[in-house]
Amino acid sequence: MNLTLLLLIPMLTALVILTCRDLFSVRWVAFIGSVIQLALGGMLLVQYNAARAAGNTAQMLFESRTSWYAAWNIEYYVGVDGISIAMILLTAFVVAAGVLISWKMEVLTKEFFFLLMLLSVGAYGFFISLDLFTMFFFLEIAVLPKFLLIAIWGSGKKEYSAMKLALMLMAGSALVLIGILGIYFNTNDGSGHHTFDILKISQ
Repeated sequence: MNLTLLLLIPMLTALVILTCRDLFSVRWVAFIGSVIQLALGGMLLVQYNAARAAGNTAQMLFESRTSWYAAWNIEYYVGVDGISIAMILLTAFVVAAGVLISWKMEVLTKEFFFLLMLLSVGAYGFFISLDLFTMFFFLEIAVLPKFLLIAIWGSGKKEYSAMKLALMLMAGSALVLIGILGIYFNTNDGSGHHTFDILKISQ
């Protein structure tokens, strides 16, 4: 299975939502997009189990890699194991549940569903990434949607909560980036080059 579909479907759904001119279309586009995500998650699980049953013992399945920035050895490198598939299915379920629970929302409905889909892109990308820099990239994609979803559609002291979350995420992201760079400069891919490749780093 091409794991990039997990990123393309919510991205396309978000773009189509932006073009919708009425709430009926927005809701149904979001619903259909979330159902497709659930279906992809289910297909991924079935294909993963079939591959394991057939004797495939590779650490990661459905791997795909493309160089992003060769000078730093940064790659779009994705793959899944049992844990990441479980998280993908959980994400798809939460997105679908979020669409259904928010079905009757009247306030900035288009913007809400757009941000929900953008958040799912960050989540899926994080769970399938096998490159530390790419993983960090997707982690950061999810920060703005989380902040806005809480600040606009939250309850109670939503602005305070959103700002507190944003500050914590920014501080955490800075520490994560420092850690990733520390790992990068202290590891190599076997040929003398530094690497963000999680599998090579873990060896």
